[in-house]
Amino acid sequence: VTAHPRRFPRGSLVGTVVSTKMQKTINVAVDRYRMHKRIRKRQRFTRKFMAHDEQEVANEGDTVLIVPCHKMSKHKHFLLSEILRTKGRL
Repeated sequence: VTAHPRRFPRGSLVGTVVSTKMQKTINVAVDRYRMHKRIRKRQRFTRKFMAHDEQEVANEGDTVLIVPCHKMSKHKHFLLSEILRTKGRL
């Protein structure tokens, strides 16, 4: 039995860049959805993660892929892998 190749690496997250004000760091908002038990409606949960952006190529509004890495600081333990969609492009 051959394993199917993963589309994204294990533990990776897709989110939107909400802040680029820090040096070599971006703030990424990741949306997750869960079904409510009683009313059977989707609930959205948003969590923000800090990610390392070495070349500072990401801008606010971009959709990015972040992958887990070793802890770089108190709050930063993700690395910018790629920009999936820039702001303004469909």
